[in-house]
Amino acid sequence: MEPNSSFFFFFFFFLLPLGHCFALQVNLTAGNELIEKVCQHSPHSDICMASLRTDPNSGQADMEGLALIALKVAHANATDTSQHIAKLLNNSTLDPFIEQCLTDCSEQYLDAVEQIEDSLVALTAKGFHDVDAWVKAAIADVDTCEQGFKEKPDYESMLTHRNIIFKQLCNNALAIIHDLQ
Repeated sequence: MEPNSSFFFFFFFFLLPLGHCFALQVNLTAGNELIEKVCQHSPHSDICMASLRTDPNSGQADMEGLALIALKVAHANATDTSQHIAKLLNNSTLDPFIEQCLTDCSEQYLDAVEQIEDSLVALTAKGFHDVDAWVKAAIADVDTCEQGFKEKPDYESMLTHRNIIFKQLCNNALAIIHDLQ
């Protein structure tokens, strides 16, 4: 092998991949710094950081990408809660008041899922004010769900924890959207 071809071989197979790994590490570090910066402005920073980091694309995402991830996480959470409510409604021994509350919550979560879907579409069109309106409407639906259980003092909502988490995810997404405006 000639000296020039040896250098090329060494560079191509050993140094170039190391450079790529270094560039990837720098990009991931920059992505994590952006996540931390964005989540410092959110009302629930721990949940914000944890939820954004669940997506493998978050390390390379810009602010708009992080907003998209935050909305997708809220959508997944609302969809999961909607499915959870459907399972709870399959119980034939439910108290009629609880059954009615769960039925109402089922409708409200279906609306919340649709509103988050609408906000995802609005975000891709850079309709930040529309995103804000849709996410706030989804939060209002979940608040209505929670309030339904409080109509009778002896009953507690079995969805309180899920409702709180969904609202926190939505509020974090709103914080990112507000930073984009």
